Amino acid sequence: MSVAFISIVLTLSNGLCSYGRPTANLSTCISPQYLELGKAGNINCLFHESNYAILWYNTKDYLRNAPIIHYQGSVKSGFGYESGEYDVHENGSLIINKVSAKHELTFYVVHVHSVEERPTVTSVHIIVMQKPVVPYPVFGNCGNNRYHCYLKSVTPPLQCSLRGVRPKVTLQLVARTKAGDRAMSSEMSLISEGDTFFMSVATTDPFYFSSLLALLVCKATSPPGMLQNEESVVLINNDNRIISPENSTLTLIERNAKMELSCADDQVGFLVWEKVSEPRVENHEVILYSIFIGDRMTETIDDDFFLESYTSLIVPSSGVKHEGLYMCSFGDGLRNSVEIYNVVIRVHPTPLHPLIEGCNRQQYCALETNLQGSLTCNVYKIRPQVQLQWKTYYDSDSSLISFTNQHSTVKQNGETFDISLTTTFHVLQDSIKRVSIECTVPDEEMFDIDVMARVDLMMRKATVDPTELSDILEKPDQLMSVPVITVVISVTLVCGIAVLCCSEKLHKIIPMQSSKRNRESTNEMDLQMLAMKKEFVKQIRTTYSDWYSAVQPIPYIKDRLYCIDKVFVDNGMELVDSKGVGQFSQWKKLESYHDLFSFPCVHPSRRILEGDPGYGKTTVTLRCAYDWCNSVKASALMNKEILIVLLLRQIKGVPSIYRAIKDFILPKDTKFSEQDIENILGSCTSASFILDGLDEYPDQDVRPLTDVMNIIAGKMFQEFEVLITMRSSCLPKKCPSSTKRFRLSGFDHTARRNYIRSTIVGDNEESVRHVETYLREYPLLSCFSHVPLLFVLFSHMVHGNETFRNINSVTKLFRYMITAFHSHMKNKMEDENVCQYDLFENDHRDLDRVAFHGLHGGSQGTVWPKKDLCEQIGQTFYDQYVRTGILIETEVMHITDDPGTKITEHVQYKTEVRFYHEVFCEWFAAHYIADYLQQNPNVDLTEFLQHLDPVDVQYMYRFACGLSFDFAEKIIKYLKNSEGGDTFAILCTIEQTEKVDQIKESIRQVCFEGVIISGHDSLSLQRSSLELLKIAARNKIPIEYVRLHNCPNLNVSQISEVAIKVNSNVFLSSRIPIKKLMVTLTNREITDDEAHSVLKFCSMCSSLLHLVYTGCVLPRSFNDECSLATLRSRGCTVKWRLFSDSPVYELNLQVGRWMDQEGYEPATEVFEEMRLKKSSYMTITREGDYKDEVELSRANLKRVAEQRLLKNERE
Repeated sequence: MSVAFISIVLTLSNGLCSYGRPTANLSTCISPQYLELGKAGNINCLFHESNYAILWYNTKDYLRNAPIIHYQGSVKSGFGYESGEYDVHENGSLIINKVSAKHELTFYVVHVHSVEERPTVTSVHIIVMQKPVVPYPVFGNCGNNRYHCYLKSVTPPLQCSLRGVRPKVTLQLVARTKAGDRAMSSEMSLISEGDTFFMSVATTDPFYFSSLLALLVCKATSPPGMLQNEESVVLINNDNRIISPENSTLTLIERNAKMELSCADDQVGFLVWEKVSEPRVENHEVILYSIFIGDRMTETIDDDFFLESYTSLIVPSSGVKHEGLYMCSFGDGLRNSVEIYNVVIRVHPTPLHPLIEGCNRQQYCALETNLQGSLTCNVYKIRPQVQLQWKTYYDSDSSLISFTNQHSTVKQNGETFDISLTTTFHVLQDSIKRVSIECTVPDEEMFDIDVMARVDLMMRKATVDPTELSDILEKPDQLMSVPVITVVISVTLVCGIAVLCCSEKLHKIIPMQSSKRNRESTNEMDLQMLAMKKEFVKQIRTTYSDWYSAVQPIPYIKDRLYCIDKVFVDNGMELVDSKGVGQFSQWKKLESYHDLFSFPCVHPSRRILEGDPGYGKTTVTLRCAYDWCNSVKASALMNKEILIVLLLRQIKGVPSIYRAIKDFILPKDTKFSEQDIENILGSCTSASFILDGLDEYPDQDVRPLTDVMNIIAGKMFQEFEVLITMRSSCLPKKCPSSTKRFRLSGFDHTARRNYIRSTIVGDNEESVRHVETYLREYPLLSCFSHVPLLFVLFSHMVHGNETFRNINSVTKLFRYMITAFHSHMKNKMEDENVCQYDLFENDHRDLDRVAFHGLHGGSQGTVWPKKDLCEQIGQTFYDQYVRTGILIETEVMHITDDPGTKITEHVQYKTEVRFYHEVFCEWFAAHYIADYLQQNPNVDLTEFLQHLDPVDVQYMYRFACGLSFDFAEKIIKYLKNSEGGDTFAILCTIEQTEKVDQIKESIRQVCFEGVIISGHDSLSLQRSSLELLKIAARNKIPIEYVRLHNCPNLNVSQISEVAIKVNSNVFLSSRIPIKKLMVTLTNREITDDEAHSVLKFCSMCSSLLHLVYTGCVLPRSFNDECSLATLRSRGCTVKWRLFSDSPVYELNLQVGRWMDQEGYEPATEVFEEMRLKKSSYMTITREGDYKDEVELSRANLKRVAEQRLLKNERE
């Protein structure tokens, strides 16, 4: 033993004797440390630079034993070093050249700073670790390469295991439910395999909590870094039912159309979709399964399918191979259910109706025949294979004819079928002149159109009745008259047929004198009426086709036209359900616009459809016309003989309904007279009217009442269904008491997505999200996204219009909106027989003044009595702006209790007027400001704009700067002294320049200082702050950090992108390039969902490097491996500090757990203590220092940033 070593030992011994047993220095070495079996391992310790010697021991009795390593200066010695088992790093850390099980012990290191100083002793416990070959717990039936799987018909016991692992790992089986994890009854097993162990846990009752579908989780408690996943999950299904079409929901899908099968709702815990290609087969084909509890995952086995809206099974373009029975099994861990669908791929026949031999490919014809004969009906290229049926057209005629010897043939034609049905018919009564029969598909649910063809069998009449013929045969003297009579009648019939043929050839339509159907009329009269009605329907269908095939989504772009079926979206519709207190209407949500004519509880003949301007009343009218013309089966209009659609704005000065039909629906060269039209309508057993735009009807108050007003009042065509569309403020005064009211409630999120997908971008989900994201980024646009007219306008302009997408000025955007209202009215004025009005599109100075004083705090505010407003702006101007929709009328009840009030005057109804939206009021007020400053350039803005807080009317200020370039600087200077003034000033500057280049430095300064978005801020200020961030992002201006202070929730929205929901309809997008995100929540515990949402947001925000939490309690761990891996790959940090004097915790992105500065995980007691304490407002400066102030004001934050900037410049 060397002299130096003896000296060190003596020094150490003296130190122990003098000062007692040394305490482990936790700041020097972390204990325990994990080393991997069979590999070289380092026992890491941090030593100060003043090292005299370092001695390592593998025994607690280091005073009596020699060190395994002695490291002094640069000299290494010791029996462990000499044997090659150990080595030492130049920083003093011990190296084990090959770790074995015997190294699982406590090592001691003696650190000698100098010969004179007392040495310190530190212990390090070593745990030898062996990672299993499969880096996660394995369910036996899942295979070794899956940490999640789906199993059908599990045979107990169900086992989970880890093989070749060290140290021992605790395994636990739990049933995962929406209500939390439930411990399972299970048995543990441990088998030693040399230096490693085989561990397993098994349960004999995997369906203890759920008898049908269960989600079991095998949880391992292991050292950090040992397992890639500490949890493995298995979704097990115990449902072995045999499914058949009888217990399923028939679902018909057009070939090549999108297939969407819904299952449960977004609250489901997990689900599995299976397919059965053949009914009553026990083996099911698994399509996909999805788990929504914990780490969400979806495993797709068949790539033809995917999930949408969490649970709906989607095939973008369905084909015949997708036919079959589909079963969705779903549950939450405690309750289960199933949905079964029988998917049938449908192909409409070509042509759309059967072909009756002898009818020359027409859907309707008349055939002359005997009382007995045969008929053949064919349908081509149809799917599925259907049965054809011969039957009478009218049920009441079923006793007049019989069908026998029916023979059907089916021929495969690729994926479709050609089907033929031949029958023998017998007319049972020889006195019958005509029988109407049809060949049809009896299964009405199979097709959305009526697959049928009709033929009228016209009986050839004998010369005399059979009874008369027998009498004649008994009298020889009368026999000679029979041929004579026969010849006479035959000649008469031939002449009659010839006349009919000539009349058809010359297109001459013979007027019918009777206005009511008379089935006992002569055969010639029936044929004439049928021919007239057929031609009439053909002509009005041609007109309707012209209307609905040229829909113009953008009012002022006339070369972009669409068919109504491409642009129509079934948006929100409601029905008046009852009357409440004070006669306020109670509205009930309806499923579809089809309910206008088919709602189960609606039987009156008069219906009203209300809607504000731009909500799509005329669009619904055109869609109804399309449904009738194309026999859409889902529509109740399909069975109507005739549909009359009139645009009421056209028929000024036309009191007769028949004249209106002739002039505005039928072609100019029609041969029909008004009398013919009256006769045709009078002969109909079922017909409907749609009267569009009662608020635009010029002759509402004409006396005597026009036919239109009599129809609405129920005095004409009482048996016909009539739909009247109008604005809500223009309800007719005289309507039958049974009239039902409907209203359009605008586009919801689903309707907006459907419109973008069906009309603009197709099924390209990426493009759908792109358009949605842009529209949502502009708060001004999101205010009006529920208005179909404006949403359609901007969605079309956003797609494929780079110039429009780069607009930064809300003034320019709002000009588009105003233009849309005026252009919409101009297009209506272009219709035939519509009066032309001066729309006062550019001259609105009186309205500007009224709007400004309304916002300025006038006694009336922004709602005016109609009489007062008319006096201020003029009756003509008022009428046109009401027609345009910029001004809205509302009838309100006013109760007067003043002394002397007559009983009849106690309750009065008055008309009040408001702008379509408050932003319109700000638009016209901004015009007033711009004009006033032009005339009074030296006005004191503090006095002129008092009571007009930018937080409340920010758009007014921005519009004013965009409208008045000369005085914008004066307005901007005034704004800088208000709350959030810097933000408002920058936004107003953009209105002035329409370019960001000139103010980049101002934006850069704000972004450098940091942007605070507080839950206590007004919605306007929140939106302005986010808008500024988006402008910075578009112009590649770096954003130092964003701080979310006391925002009410932190849920991530996935409507079109990952974004944090700051407030209602206010989102912080992950596309904004933030470097640091700071979340301050006082006295709150963040839920697991909120914490995972923020983590997911940070992983999607590619520029983010730091996430900091203050003032709140967080979950102990994070299981979102995908987000953790993304943050880890970018070198991000996630830190958390509760109080100013609390320790700082950093999230270990490898294992998803919080660690203190020494690398230890906080104990459970620490988290419980945090929950018990009240947190104070905590804030962070740019450098990351914590301060104990209630709130760091924006002014102080700006000062800190300026000091930091000055410091950087000096450096």
